[in-house]
Amino acid sequence: MSAVKEVFSILAARVEEAIPVHDCDYTDETTRLLICGKCHTPKQCRPFPGSDLAVYCLCKCQQEEDRLMQERLWRNQIEQRRAICFGTSDLIHASFAEDDGKNPKLSKVCNTFSANLNDSSSWLLLWGDCGTGKSFMAACIANAAIDAGMSVRFITVPEIEQQLWREHDKSAVYDELNSVGLLIIDDFGCERRTEYMDEIKFNLIDGRLRSGKPCVITTNLSMNDFAAPKDLTQKRIVSRMFERVTTFQVKGEDRRFAALKERAARTD
Repeated sequence: MSAVKEVFSILAARVEEAIPVHDCDYTDETTRLLICGKCHTPKQCRPFPGSDLAVYCLCKCQQEEDRLMQERLWRNQIEQRRAICFGTSDLIHASFAEDDGKNPKLSKVCNTFSANLNDSSSWLLLWGDCGTGKSFMAACIANAAIDAGMSVRFITVPEIEQQLWREHDKSAVYDELNSVGLLIIDDFGCERRTEYMDEIKFNLIDGRLRSGKPCVITTNLSMNDFAAPKDLTQKRIVSRMFERVTTFQVKGEDRRFAALKERAARTD
């Protein structure tokens, strides 16, 4: 037991250095333990009944300070992940709470996907016309995943091309994209058609599938476009993508154009 007490004494000395003692703190006359002068809860305790050994511990107000500090550190970490995820995208603050509910089927699909998201979730492909809310809902999924502690990247194929152009180690770019918990490829198919871009898309899709991790893809391409690839490379891309993807057609008017008409009407 003496060896255990010796260890406790060493630990107690280290804890004492970490716990601040204020002028308002006082010693309880009965227990002879240090009491916090702010919250009036013990700053010391006795680990061994009947022993005079007293070790320092956190009073209630110090526990609350530590809890708040941990919350601040967590929020900072979350915001750093959000900044890395979205870069300069204005969708960085998109959330399900801001969903206007005009497309309840889309809302249900994305909320369900988000609620059941894990490292082995299937892929989700949101396809439909421009301005129907695909990117916004994908960003909502991204932010919900970030808030849950998952690493996420929200990126387009042209942005990946720019990263590859800047980096000497091309494989490191793909490795980073395959390592995140959730990858979201926005506006898939809007990039220019070249052999190099097709190579990027195949490497991206193939590598992500091999990682076994989930992916969300938004695109203006239709199922007819995917069903009729123009060459072998496109066929390989589509074939790999549809190994694991669940598709959902996003219908509705172009919200950007509708907002433009509304603003124009208010100025008349």
